[in-house]
Amino acid sequence: MLSAFQLENNRLTRLEADEIKHLASSVWVDLVEPDDDERSRVQTELGQNLATRPELEDIEASARFFEDEDGLHIHSFFFFEDAEDHAGNSTVAFTIREGRLFTLRERELPAFRLYRMRVRNQSMVDGNAYELLLDLFETKIEQLADEIENIYSDLEKLSRVIMEGRQGDEYDDALSTLAEQEDIGWKVRLCLMDTQRALNFLVRKARLPAGQLEQAREILRDIESLLPHNESLFQKVNFLMQAAMGFINIEQNRIIKIFSVVSVVFLPPTLVASSYGMNFEFMPELHWSFGYPGAIVFMMLAGLAPYLYFKRKNWL
Repeated sequence: MLSAFQLENNRLTRLEADEIKHLASSVWVDLVEPDDDERSRVQTELGQNLATRPELEDIEASARFFEDEDGLHIHSFFFFEDAEDHAGNSTVAFTIREGRLFTLRERELPAFRLYRMRVRNQSMVDGNAYELLLDLFETKIEQLADEIENIYSDLEKLSRVIMEGRQGDEYDDALSTLAEQEDIGWKVRLCLMDTQRALNFLVRKARLPAGQLEQAREILRDIESLLPHNESLFQKVNFLMQAAMGFINIEQNRIIKIFSVVSVVFLPPTLVASSYGMNFEFMPELHWSFGYPGAIVFMMLAGLAPYLYFKRKNWL
């Protein structure tokens, strides 16, 4: 899908279907999973070569941040959650050439959707491609900050469940949720660090106007403030995982302890019963009138004695 936007009095407006035939008037060309016809159109009308899928998957810095005859290129991760709430990072290719911003992505992303909603009601300051790029990065950082806040909130709830829970199923669910939160936190951290590298490249290589230079530095400061929070999340997740595993081990040991004590308690009665169950010809007790009830009482006493002993030692 191809979308194009133009500036009118420093306000970003989307070109309608009949207007999109003239891409030359656009300041931002946004492509989401473009087909061959859309790629060819951008190349023909604007002379812009778009990144291929293998190029989007490259992770080395030289392939993600560079400048060539096609313009200034930045490939940056954007965080998303799919319909099944599975978190991921998707690479977006940014290219700035001749005052126009090109964005190429493989899916719809929350940061882009939120930014398009915002620009309907607010004007840009300088109205250039660099401001567009930095505004998108700002929106991304706000989204990542919200994700960190959500993880903090979820970990607080999990902390109460783990510290107060008494059922094994609660610990199982908590461990599963902790693993999911750690995965989200890792993807958020990867996105933050990738954005930090992208902005550092932009500040070094691009001749940013004064307003955009300060905007880029402000975003970098925001990233610097978020990274320690993200690191503390990993420490919290690790602590809660160890605590949950510790409580699970305690619960398992308690169960094993009960089985061990029960087996020891029943061992003396079993010994008595097996003794009187032996088939010998000369067993005087067999001829006693009180032999059977006496054996029963003996078995009960043999079981009660170790139970009381364990109770006195606080082993139960």
